Amino acid sequence: MDEPAVFKHVIDELETRDYQPLVHVPGAHEETYADVLGRCESHQITIGGRYPDVLGFTNSDRVFAVEVKGSGGLLRGIGQALTYQQGAHVSYLAAAEDVVTQHTDLLRSKGVGVIGATESGVTKWSSPPTSESHEQVVDIEGQLSMRLRRSDISGDIASLSLAQPLNYLAPVIAVAQHGPLAGDELVDVLADEYGFGAGKSARQSAVSLGLLHGDARYSLTEQGELAATVLRGSGVSTLQELDSVKSEVGRATVVEEQRPLAILLRNCYERHPEFRLLLDALRKEGPRVYFPDLLRRLVHEYPNVFLNTFCTRSGRTRARELIEDGRTARIYEEEAVWKDIIRTNVLFNFVQQLKHIGILAMETRSHSGAIREYDAEAKPWILRETQ
Repeated sequence: MDEPAVFKHVIDELETRDYQPLVHVPGAHEETYADVLGRCESHQITIGGRYPDVLGFTNSDRVFAVEVKGSGGLLRGIGQALTYQQGAHVSYLAAAEDVVTQHTDLLRSKGVGVIGATESGVTKWSSPPTSESHEQVVDIEGQLSMRLRRSDISGDIASLSLAQPLNYLAPVIAVAQHGPLAGDELVDVLADEYGFGAGKSARQSAVSLGLLHGDARYSLTEQGELAATVLRGSGVSTLQELDSVKSEVGRATVVEEQRPLAILLRNCYERHPEFRLLLDALRKEGPRVYFPDLLRRLVHEYPNVFLNTFCTRSGRTRARELIEDGRTARIYEEEAVWKDIIRTNVLFNFVQQLKHIGILAMETRSHSGAIREYDAEAKPWILRETQ
């Protein structure tokens, strides 16, 4: 029995059990798994550097992961299912019943469940009695929640690329004033009425924060409507008024000069699952956070937040390879490695955003030069005392 047939039967069974599955299929195999991809959304979430074939929530809101095999490759599949225990409450190995049954006792002794399939469908389902490690499960829950349960959050926080987060409120004001706008129309309004040349970035960031939704035309989400109400209550109803506020803030921070708007922005950020996990990591490391130490915690406890938020595209690939090969420590212990992997604007734009919304203290020094010149010891991230 081949793997695509087992995969299809597994999805059938998960739907019967009212599970919420996401699937991972490499691009080269999309045609082979067209039926599965037509029924389930895809994911790019890793556990231990590997992509589970199926990942999602059970009908009791527990994270589950499934490694799918056919009639061969079971020893490799066992290793992968064991790896998935790091980030899932329950991990399964699915394969042809006649071969996977031979490994049932071993799998269950290691806390891995067994799913067996025949040509007629899934005929064996043995849930794991225990699971040995859940060190990354909070990270996985956050990633799944973002994709399965928060339709108004549709981007990662790496897309928040502007240093001044007040700019993310500009699209809200524009749409509140003019009604739904096409993408180019919105960018033009920001240029004409706000004198802002990075309208596309502001628009994408507003989408990532759940303030706007749409494709052909952008409109306000419920959170966007709430933001517009808060802005009006703060005396900011037009883009010109927002520009005046931004000028008043100047070299200070929004939290110092316009606390209600800082609270509004921070609430928007904290609705994003990835940001909440990053904030949790910062608090665990604080009050003085040295960048390599933050990377160490993220890599071990919230690896997907690290990959999605801090890494360049090529750096993400290299980091996954290091994690999968068991050389994770190189990422944070070797300066040349993390400086090659990390996005430069994390050290400047993102730090500035965190200062504006009241996460980092004013005395935190951002880094605007080349990443090779960054001195982590000289520029720690300092948490703001009254958050």
